[in-house]
Amino acid sequence: MLDNANTELDLDTWSRDGLLVVDDVLSATELEQLQQWVLELENRPGTTDQLLQYNETTVDGSIRRCRTENFLPYHDGLRALLTVGRIPEIAGTLLGQKAVLYKEKINYKAPGGSGFAAHQDAPAYPYVSNTIACMIAVDDSTLDNGCLEVARRKHAAQLPTDTRGCVEPAVAQTLEWEPLPVAAGSLVFFHCYVPHRSGPNSSDSTRRAIYLTYNGESDGRLRESYYAKRIHDLADHPDQLSLIGHFAGAAKPAASSSDEEQS
Repeated sequence: MLDNANTELDLDTWSRDGLLVVDDVLSATELEQLQQWVLELENRPGTTDQLLQYNETTVDGSIRRCRTENFLPYHDGLRALLTVGRIPEIAGTLLGQKAVLYKEKINYKAPGGSGFAAHQDAPAYPYVSNTIACMIAVDDSTLDNGCLEVARRKHAAQLPTDTRGCVEPAVAQTLEWEPLPVAAGSLVFFHCYVPHRSGPNSSDSTRRAIYLTYNGESDGRLRESYYAKRIHDLADHPDQLSLIGHFAGAAKPAASSSDEEQS
């Protein structure tokens, strides 16, 4: 995967905006393989403490998958793609040191699916203060299907938060929000203090995106600690997708009855 090793990175834009779009990283063949892998994961049953699957009820009353999380141990192809090669190499360049995966998730925004309130990632990430996110566009991300919206040049520090851990609504209203549509196969990297949000999907097709979080190796390998805390802390909040309450919809775990180990 990711043979395009000569991609030049605009480090000036990264430093100025806390954001970098890398277009067309995946070839057509690689993108088709990735889309198949995501479809496989979407259809697997979930458990309460291993492969985490969540559904939401969309505006038309349909129950649809909205997230898969903690999938790294259960898919060899995605594990290789996300932990070695070009994607973590780019993350490491932006971090200034070797990057290690902190967490991973797939967001499925079905037609009528909900968006996410304005937030920064840092408040949701214990054990570490400096991370970067990478969004992999599995499908075209457009204005109609609820693409990522960002506030550039606002990544110096944490903004005031409300009781949900989201950016205070009064503060969010003052930010200059920019929609960020990208083609399938593109990557969007952003710093953990970049304010971002997204709207609902008003199109007639699902928009899927993989979201990865990387930290520098000097901070340690924290993925297992993060997921242990996440699973523990959200056990009493089954309708919450994250350690902050930024999801605008009503989510429910889609766990299998037996919680058998996934393979």
